[in-house]
Amino acid sequence: MSSNLFIPYISLLVLDDAGMTLRSSIPIPDIPSEEIMGIGNFYSPVISASSPQLEIYGPLPIPHFPLYHLLIVSFKKPDSKIKDPRLLFNKESAMCQILIFYDKECDQKVKFGHNQIYTTIESFLQQFDDVQEITEEMLLYLGESLTENVILDEQIRSKTIEEIVRDIASRFNTIQQISNLLNRRTKIGIITSDSLAYNIIIQALFQYQNIDFIYQLDRNEYITRIDTYFMRIVLTLLFDLEEIAGKDFFREMDYYIYLASCEDAETTSRHIKNIDELRENDPTARYFFVTIERAEELELNIKKSLFNEAERRKNLKLIVSISDIFRSLDNAIYLILNDILELRNILLSQGSG
Repeated sequence: MSSNLFIPYISLLVLDDAGMTLRSSIPIPDIPSEEIMGIGNFYSPVISASSPQLEIYGPLPIPHFPLYHLLIVSFKKPDSKIKDPRLLFNKESAMCQILIFYDKECDQKVKFGHNQIYTTIESFLQQFDDVQEITEEMLLYLGESLTENVILDEQIRSKTIEEIVRDIASRFNTIQQISNLLNRRTKIGIITSDSLAYNIIIQALFQYQNIDFIYQLDRNEYITRIDTYFMRIVLTLLFDLEEIAGKDFFREMDYYIYLASCEDAETTSRHIKNIDELRENDPTARYFFVTIERAEELELNIKKSLFNEAERRKNLKLIVSISDIFRSLDNAIYLILNDILELRNILLSQGSG
C-alpha cells in the first residue's frame, strides 16, 4: 500500500461458541484469514465487552506484521446465526468487531481523522438490523467511504480567519510576482455560492491591495473585479443557480475556481452545466471545482458522479473538501500558482536552450 493514501482492509468478526469468528472480509494480501481471527481473539480480552456503545480502539500494533497497524471497532448487533442466548449481550446482541488494517505510515492521517472514522462507521452500522446483513460487498462500500472521508492533508490545522485571509492573500501576491517575471497577465475567475467564502476572499483581496499592486477596483452588488498590471481577479457570489452574476466579466480567463454546494443531484448537475457554459467561453482555461461540503457530508452517489464528470473533462479538476472549504480554496489557488511556476520553468528552459 502507498504511504500517501489511507487504504483500509476490513474484516468483520463475531463472538460465537468458537471465539471471534471471521464472518466477512476485504482480503488483505499479507495476512491470511487464520491470522485475522487470531488477531481478533488476541485483542478481544482487552476490548471492553461490557459497553453497549460503539467504541474504536487504536492505532494498535499487529504481532508479526510490522508494516501494518490496526483499528478495532467494537459494537453490539443482533445476530440471527447465534441461537445460544448465553453468547449474546443482554440476551439480544452479539459482540462484534470490525478490524481495519492499514499501512502504519498513515498513522498521522488516522489520528487526525479519528472523529471522521467514528462518524462514518456509526452511519454505516445504522443501516443494519442484523449483523448477517453486513456482507463483503457492504464492507467494500465501507472501505470506499473511509478512504474518501478520511484522506487528510497533513497540513490541516485549526486556523483563525485572519490566518486564512493572510494565506490566501499571500498566494495572490506570489502569483502576481511570478506573472510579473513572466511579463504576462494572469486572469483568475472565482465563483462561489458560499457567502462566508465570498467575504473571506474579499478580505484577502483587500489585504492584497495593501501591497500596492491594485490600481483599479470595480464593484457592484454581486461582482468584484480587481485589475493589476499583471493580474486580474474577478469574483462573484452565486445566489441563483440558474445564472452566474456578471457572466460577461468572465471572458478569456486563465483559471476558474468554482466553489459550490453539492447537496443533491439536481444542484450538482446545475453546477456542472454552469461550468460547461464557462468552458464554452474559455475552452483553454483550467477549472477547479471545489465542494463546500466536506467529503463525509456528500452522498456517495454524488461523489461518484462528480469524479466521473471531472474525469470526462480534461481541463476540470475536482477538489472535494476534506477539512474545510477555506483550506480547499487555498489548495486550489496553490495549484494555480504551481501551474504558473511550471510554465515559468518551461519558458526559462526554452530561453536557456
